[in-house]
Amino acid sequence: MARLLSRGFTVEYVTEDNRTAMKRPFAFLFAALTLCAAAWAASRPPDALTAPDYPDVDAHANERVSIAADPFDTEDRTRFFRLDYLKHGLMPIRIIVTNAGDRPVSLDDVRIQFISAANDRIPAALPEEMDRRMNNVSNPLDKPRLPIPLPHGATHNQKIDQDLRDFGFQTTLVDPHTTIAGFLFYDVSDLEKPVLQGAQIYVKMVKDADGRDLFPFTIELDKLLGGGQTSGQANGKQTKETEKP
Repeated sequence: MARLLSRGFTVEYVTEDNRTAMKRPFAFLFAALTLCAAAWAASRPPDALTAPDYPDVDAHANERVSIAADPFDTEDRTRFFRLDYLKHGLMPIRIIVTNAGDRPVSLDDVRIQFISAANDRIPAALPEEMDRRMNNVSNPLDKPRLPIPLPHGATHNQKIDQDLRDFGFQTTLVDPHTTIAGFLFYDVSDLEKPVLQGAQIYVKMVKDADGRDLFPFTIELDKLLGGGQTSGQANGKQTKETEKP
């Protein structure tokens, strides 16, 4: 039924059809915003927890530092990356470092190796090595190399550079009572499957505020094959740690 409304000196009729039509743009806007939010969420990894909340973790109680590893070893978990690294034999592994102490620790000189069940020691891939692997180009320097600090640099592949910038470590300083996290990529193309079975992440040369090395960290990777869970606030950036009693 039509309803008469008075607006100053004008009179108009508002019908039920008019009211429905007025609501449609808001419905479309709400749907669009929902789709945008879903697309944004799909373009990001799950937020990271503090390191002790992961099954694959090595916690040093005396040094008050914990390091966890979260392998992203399934297609579903890696959809936010711009490229399919798993298809080309590159395993993305998120490294989470939590400093529960009162002084900062440094990753400036850190070495983080993937050690297979057969004791293959694989350093994190350099950006140019990732580029060659993604293009199926053999490495002209394809020989064992010494582990180096956290990889950095640029490639000729913009998508690799963007992934490293968005999801890699944003800092090498872990402030007191904070967590940082970032992805490293390991070339596991020549390893026996399943590559995580019996594998470890070995971390050394984490330094305290006085420049002394902490004891090395050894993180077993097969405690929760393919089922790591993340839900916190890191994504390669520093987050406040929630201390537990």
